[in-house]
Amino acid sequence: MKTGRWLTGIGSVILFLTGLGHGARIVQVQRMIVDSGMKAPLDVILKGCWLAFSGEMVALAVIAVVASAMAGGGLIVLMCAATMVFNVGLLFHFLGLSFPVYVSSVVALFFLAGGLMQGKPTA
Repeated sequence: MKTGRWLTGIGSVILFLTGLGHGARIVQVQRMIVDSGMKAPLDVILKGCWLAFSGEMVALAVIAVVASAMAGGGLIVLMCAATMVFNVGLLFHFLGLSFPVYVSSVVALFFLAGGLMQGKPTA
């Protein structure tokens, strides 16, 4: 169970830092919107989705690490893994094989392994 918590913690740190980095790049997104001449309401929708996805990553990282510290939190960590698998599918659909897909896949594997290990009864 301790190894499962460590794996979940590692995945959470990766996801938390990725979410912060993603959110910090909103300035570059704003510049690209201006340079492309994107008009309202699409510009606001893009910025909102960008920040919402950043917030989702940060929140999911916090939820996973808090759940891993709880007794019986393995199921919640597995739900976090399922969310990451869904994110991988979306990212792959729109971006193809790319860095965000790889990072999300690694985090999903950490959460999956951590959640499964936490769900096992200790001998």
